[in-house]
Amino acid sequence: MKRPPSPPRREEASGWPVRVGVLLLCFFLERCVLNRFPLWGGTPLLMPLAVAAIGFLEGSGPGAVCGLGAGLAGALAIGSDGTALIWFETAVGLVCGVTLDKSLGRTFPGYLLCALGTVLLWEGLQSVIHILFLGDAPGTVLALAGAEGGYSLLFAPVIYLVFHLLHDRFRSELEF
Repeated sequence: MKRPPSPPRREEASGWPVRVGVLLLCFFLERCVLNRFPLWGGTPLLMPLAVAAIGFLEGSGPGAVCGLGAGLAGALAIGSDGTALIWFETAVGLVCGVTLDKSLGRTFPGYLLCALGTVLLWEGLQSVIHILFLGDAPGTVLALAGAEGGYSLLFAPVIYLVFHLLHDRFRSELEF
């Protein structure tokens, strides 16, 4: 007796559309919602933290590609002043991915180190630009940088949890 053919195997769904959707949600929250609720004069930066989470959990290639896309979205939203975001967020995704490949593993404290480094680097670069090139008062600039950095880091655990759940659910095999 002949055996009936087995049903076709269903391919496992890719989680990248969901990750991009979460990145777009972070972009929307950062640009349209949370900027209306400043804390000590600063607004949080969610996109660099989300790119750091993707790089940290998925590796340097996917992190750099997501950073490039997030940087392009930020540059298009800001205009000509946002071109530094392209380079910065690509580098964040790449460097956080390299830390995964080298030493930190996929632990929450490791991500917090990456998030802290990301925030310190961005706020440091912004502070140098405002103090040296725009002539703003150092005390005011550093106070605003501290407020933005602290406010951003409040969202780091939530961002890590969301992207960690996505990573566990979809187990990306994407290689660059």
